Amino acid sequence: MKKKIAFRSGSLRMGGLERILIEVLKEIDKEKYDVTLFIEDDCGDENIFESDIPTEVKYHFLKNKELVSFTERIKSKKKNLIYKVIYNLLMNYEKVVAVKKLKEYLNKEPEIKVLIDFDAGLSKAADKFPDIKKVAWIHNSVPKLKKKKDKIERFGKRLAHYEKVVAICDDMKKELLDIYPHLDGKVERIYNPFNFERIEKLSVDESQLNERERELLKDEYIIAVSRLDNVQKDYRTLIDAYKEAINKGFSFKLYIVGDGPDKGEIEGWIKEANLKDKVILLGLQKNPYVWMKNSKFFVHSSNYEGLPTVLIEAMICGKTVVSSDCPTGPREILKDGEVGKLVPVKDVEGFVKNLLEMGKEHSEFEKEVRERGLDFHKREIITQIEEMINCL
Repeated sequence: MKKKIAFRSGSLRMGGLERILIEVLKEIDKEKYDVTLFIEDDCGDENIFESDIPTEVKYHFLKNKELVSFTERIKSKKKNLIYKVIYNLLMNYEKVVAVKKLKEYLNKEPEIKVLIDFDAGLSKAADKFPDIKKVAWIHNSVPKLKKKKDKIERFGKRLAHYEKVVAICDDMKKELLDIYPHLDGKVERIYNPFNFERIEKLSVDESQLNERERELLKDEYIIAVSRLDNVQKDYRTLIDAYKEAINKGFSFKLYIVGDGPDKGEIEGWIKEANLKDKVILLGLQKNPYVWMKNSKFFVHSSNYEGLPTVLIEAMICGKTVVSSDCPTGPREILKDGEVGKLVPVKDVEGFVKNLLEMGKEHSEFEKEVRERGLDFHKREIITQIEEMINCL
């Protein structure tokens, strides 16, 4: 008899976490598990990954798209104090709606005995689900994400309501146990799984590109892929470094794949630096791999991470990575710099130096990159996930 399990996450928008969720849902053994997916936000046209949910997986949205879009409209005006108050009230109301809806669904299917909280977004209400085994999946450095001491402490108390906590790299596991010793015995390190065959196939697939994009693909460029969020991603450093490298003879263009709340600010920095013809914002690309494959090398500037998915995807596409040495993930992925370049966070000169060096010899780590990528193959990792589920 199949074991009934459920996954819960925030959205199906474009992002590394969402891509990994879909990969897990595709690869988990449907002969062993009856899987249900709960998604908090129905984002309408922004549900990029909805069509990729396996047909065997039942899924439900916990908040309808009307409520989600209304809250987004209020959020865009929250510089006004009144709208900020309304936005905060709406966010609290949304949480109540989502928890209530999830309870209703789980009451209808009491056979579901395991709930995997894939973005740990249920943590504030985890104690309200005492009759189900829960797993919290942590994708980012907790101190960098929560920042304030009281928030970090509260999060640790909430994690105590889960039977297991997954950290997606060894550094993150160590960090969690250093902060929350009461979680000893609960924390497991499970890398994100990657479908090599799918990524390699998509990396040569130009079918989704329009005529302009096909022309851009022929140019010589380096690439960054991430959400355009300047709190986590450090595009200021990258753009400043790129401008200085151009002034010193760097010849490749910089393509940026992604979208997010700080797109306008990043566009302003590009314009301010007179780089509009050199730095190209490609927006959301459901298939970023074809852009990675045709790039000279991959660049990643960030203030903090969990286990940055895009670094591994770039390596699967055979690309050397130049990355911020931020907590957590890049150093572990790049094996202390043995298979890629690490630059201190916010170090403009460090990025300039590495851009110029890689511009001369961008295939330096080609063999090592490929071998390291194999450590993240889906087969071994899905087995670890299933073993954890079976123990609950």
